[in-house]
Amino acid sequence: MLILSLFPGLDLLGCAFENFGYCVVRGPELFLGQDIRKFTPPPNLFWGVIGGPPCQDFSQLRRTAPTGYGLEMLSQFARVVCQARPQWWLMENVPRVPDLKIDGYYWQRIDINQGWYETVTRLRHYQFGSMTPRLLNIPRGEILPHCDGAALASDDRPLNKLLQIQGLPPTFADKLTFNNGISPFKKAGIKTMVGNGVPLSVGKILASEIKNIFEASPLPTQATFNGNHKILNRCLCPCKRSITPPQTYYDYACRKRMERRRIEQKETVTWPIQ
Repeated sequence: MLILSLFPGLDLLGCAFENFGYCVVRGPELFLGQDIRKFTPPPNLFWGVIGGPPCQDFSQLRRTAPTGYGLEMLSQFARVVCQARPQWWLMENVPRVPDLKIDGYYWQRIDINQGWYETVTRLRHYQFGSMTPRLLNIPRGEILPHCDGAALASDDRPLNKLLQIQGLPPTFADKLTFNNGISPFKKAGIKTMVGNGVPLSVGKILASEIKNIFEASPLPTQATFNGNHKILNRCLCPCKRSITPPQTYYDYACRKRMERRRIEQKETVTWPIQ
């Protein structure tokens, strides 16, 4: 089964899927002089589409006004999904990214922290869409003690430390060279690409869960008053983790999140744009 990886960079997320035997095709990459806006995928060829559009406009560390580039790249991700028509799609980004809903797909937004699995705290939001009623079910964990901070694109720690945090071997940077031993990347550029990647541990958990849900039967659904179908026994917040009735939320954090969303009226990007 083919998977299309958008905004790949070093494509650590794609590498995680390759570990499960999938064939990953890399899409256009900016540092190679390629532009996703000029890319048109063939329809009905890819089983899944993955990627992490640029997050700088949505980062809580940003101290200047957003440029609009982030929203444009979210729309480009959605455009490619609509043209490729995969069975599912997965998008990684920071917690402040807008919701991305694509017509024809069940939608989910789930928070995952690397600190649940390793001594590195890195909170990211993953938005998942499926043509059939299948959703991820990754339980919320507890942050392990004595965690390092997440690898960042502008990180002043040694490269070997960033490689360790992201689950890469110390010799990884040595592979980014030509046969004559010359590397096209400066160390700062390598650190940026490593810091932008999805940690391998989290990528493997996502790849494993997607494999599992497509090997299982679709989830039961129920028609709503407006003709849509909702998936039963799932949290009412966008995380849609499994719950046991009469529960309506997975935990207290989900209830508080929905209260904040109602107050903030969180921005949503819907494709096709109405």
